[in-house]
Amino acid sequence: MKALFIRCYGVLTPGMLTGGLIDMGVPPAYLKARLEGAGASSHFIEKANDKAQFGAHYFHIPGGDGPVTAGGLLAEWDALCHASGASFAAAGERVLALLPKDKDLAPLRVRSADARTLFCFLAGVEYLEAEALFTCPFELGKGTDEGGRLTESILVRAGSTAGLPIPADGITPTAAAMLEGLSADFTPMDGRFLLDSTAYGSASSESPDGDNTAALYLGYFTPRRDSLFGRTMKVFGRENDLFE
Repeated sequence: MKALFIRCYGVLTPGMLTGGLIDMGVPPAYLKARLEGAGASSHFIEKANDKAQFGAHYFHIPGGDGPVTAGGLLAEWDALCHASGASFAAAGERVLALLPKDKDLAPLRVRSADARTLFCFLAGVEYLEAEALFTCPFELGKGTDEGGRLTESILVRAGSTAGLPIPADGITPTAAAMLEGLSADFTPMDGRFLLDSTAYGSASSESPDGDNTAALYLGYFTPRRDSLFGRTMKVFGRENDLFE
């Protein structure tokens, strides 16, 4: 099974995840075409930083900083998927359903552009033909503000006791919802995963480092038949007995 693993080191935004896919080889022109096919603005900023110690890609959709609600994001998501005929409508709905209803989410670091960024991320996953997505476990630190506490409440499966805690305040609620809503599970990369390529997405266009960079790994995952992966979740839908 072709699979994508995500490793979070600190800060995490939807743009970092999409930037990582571009770093892995998803053409920006392809994402622009998908947005145009959905009837949306295809303007975004993407930049590779070749001077950094390791390559990392920055992705950002400008604007979208006004009031935003989960209902508004879902309405935009439905419009994008309906106009484009996207196969991943249900996957995005799983993500957005994790955000609280009937309140302005902008003060919690949720942007109206998150719907388009999520669209680009899933279009990139589809381009890479990844069948499933996993997240490496990490210990999540306590949120100290409302956005961090929301992230903490969303990421119910991240749990690990290894390593230093990652502050919940650094992970935006939409990024948390993407990990929780799309991951088949939070599991370490081990002998079941055959790595093919590694890429990085960064929150900074100038100085990516460990804390503001997320790693993405693409390869092939072979689950044990008697493990909890005997029934798993594809990125683009649920399918029981996937490995029969």
